Amino acid sequence: MKKLISVFSSFLFSFALLYANEFKSFLVPDLNESVVYVGAYDWGACIDKIVINVGIMVSPSAVRAPDFKVNQILYVKNGSLGMAKGELSVVDAFCSDSTGSQIYEPSSYITVLTDVYPEAENSSPFVSLSLGDRFEKMYGYRVENDELDISIKKMKGFVNSLASCFEVDSFSYTYPATEEDLADPKYKEESVTLPYASFIPQDNSGKKIPLILWFHGMGESGDNIYKVLFGTKTTALVDKGIQGYFSDGVAVLAPQCPSGWLQVKEKGAFGIRYWAPIDKEAPVNAVKKPVSKFLGKFFVKKEREKVPIEKIPFAAVSYYTEPVSALLDKFLGENPQIDINRIYVGGCSAGGYMTMNMMIQCPERFAAAFPICEYYLDSKITDSQIRSLAKKPLWFTYALNDGSVNPEKNSIPTIKRLLSAGADNVHYSEFRNVVDLSGNYLMNRTADRDDEDFGLPYEYEGHWSWIYVLNDVCNDGDLKMFEWLSNQ
Repeated sequence: MKKLISVFSSFLFSFALLYANEFKSFLVPDLNESVVYVGAYDWGACIDKIVINVGIMVSPSAVRAPDFKVNQILYVKNGSLGMAKGELSVVDAFCSDSTGSQIYEPSSYITVLTDVYPEAENSSPFVSLSLGDRFEKMYGYRVENDELDISIKKMKGFVNSLASCFEVDSFSYTYPATEEDLADPKYKEESVTLPYASFIPQDNSGKKIPLILWFHGMGESGDNIYKVLFGTKTTALVDKGIQGYFSDGVAVLAPQCPSGWLQVKEKGAFGIRYWAPIDKEAPVNAVKKPVSKFLGKFFVKKEREKVPIEKIPFAAVSYYTEPVSALLDKFLGENPQIDINRIYVGGCSAGGYMTMNMMIQCPERFAAAFPICEYYLDSKITDSQIRSLAKKPLWFTYALNDGSVNPEKNSIPTIKRLLSAGADNVHYSEFRNVVDLSGNYLMNRTADRDDEDFGLPYEYEGHWSWIYVLNDVCNDGDLKMFEWLSNQ
């Protein structure tokens, strides 16, 4: 994968975490500070602008982009020592005001624009290196210009207006002990902490508002909530485009899983929990079954009345079902303006699995769901669960060339079963592949007109169908997905 966040990568947004409590104030940056602007793009977070306060008045004619050098710096030992990690490509520079707007008169502020595209090197603010507890985790950018004798070594923090709309907090949940647990002398209490970001629309005149419960993908797991906001452009949920479908706006609750939503309740060898989707029939049971059959020849089994029961799929319930439900209860209790009859749930990849998991485990809580490239194997859904899901409004999204989650084993057969079960409010958006929609990013930026790939849009991995959802291009005929959602 081309520099982008891989499924099981672990990143630290260290510098932002260091200033997490001040993040919201950067919607209007401190006039005396140098700051880094982070854009939320289809491929993730990308540094696109740096506004520096040079402390002296500089003439616009003296500011030239080729004279600037921008480096990622990993600071250690309280910022006294910095290691350059890589250089960003500068595309423009100019005198500006404190917010980065260009002005044509002398200023003490200079704005530097960096190159933005999916494979831009060193443009992600997520640190791919953990230094351990010995060092203070601090990560920034150094802007230098020898011609102007400028060297700004530290930045106050990151700026993103949509991310600053979210409140950031965490929720701790302790799993209740069973009688079996209490009888076990080795039992240890289990608990989990879920960081979460939340958004409540303002000025809704006291009216009840709906809520979107959003589940991130595997790549955004961990303890840094900003990975959730930027990893798949979750910030789009609070932008005016999607918010505009809801008459009074829609609240957003986005919890972060420390390990992965796919971790399930069942445990295997050495007490290690299984990860879904998993097939219990293989490989170990492929060996056990013939052995059992062989031993059965030597024992007489008492005949029992055969009662037809529906087989419950193994490894189907997420370990995080209860913590998420408890977090939702807490959030609703703190925000009585949310309409409990209009709670929607959606997510991508592993978050799509969690979306299906919540709809199966507690369908009464949700008015509708929109799973994206969902990782819930159709073979793990029972017929009775399908009949229950068929009563709910559902909208699936996937790409046929998804190389991570095969829709032929997940969404497609599930949709067919739902329709066969009489579902009358099930929709889906099927795409051949996933490409750039903006027209700004090309497959080959340097292609000549005679080249076969000239002008072709950049193509992402087929798994990334959440790009279509969060860019609001999913529709079923004339019906758009978020318009549909707002009516449930």
